[in-house]
Amino acid sequence: MLIEENKRDCILNNFKLINQKEIIDFIRSNTGLLELIEKVYPLLKFYFPNYSYSLLYAPDPEIAAIEDLMLLINADIKDYEYNKNKLYDLEREIDDLEISDCKVKRLLLLDV
Repeated sequence: MLIEENKRDCILNNFKLINQKEIIDFIRSNTGLLELIEKVYPLLKFYFPNYSYSLLYAPDPEIAAIEDLMLLINADIKDYEYNKNKLYDLEREIDDLEISDCKVKRLLLLDV
C-alpha cells in the first residue's frame, strides 16, 4: 500500500520522502521492496528510536543501470561513532530477514 493512495497505515508515512514520485515508481518497479521496508521499520525503531527517517531515490549519475533507495537515519552528528556501530548491527539483522525476494535487499542502502 503506497502513500499516494492516502492510507493512514501505509509504511511510507513513517518516512520523509525526499523525491516522492521517484520513490514510489522505484518501489512499484521492484517487487518485494515495500515488503522489505515494512520489515526494516521495526528494526529502525529498535536501533534508532529517537530519530526520524528519510527515503531518497538515488540513481547512480555515472552508471544508468544502477539505482538505489537510500534510507537515511537523521541522527545527530556528535553521536556518529556510536550510531555507526548500531547501523552495522542493523545491517546484519536486515541481511538475516526473510522476505519473498532477497535480491531487493541490495536496492536498499542505509546511512546515518
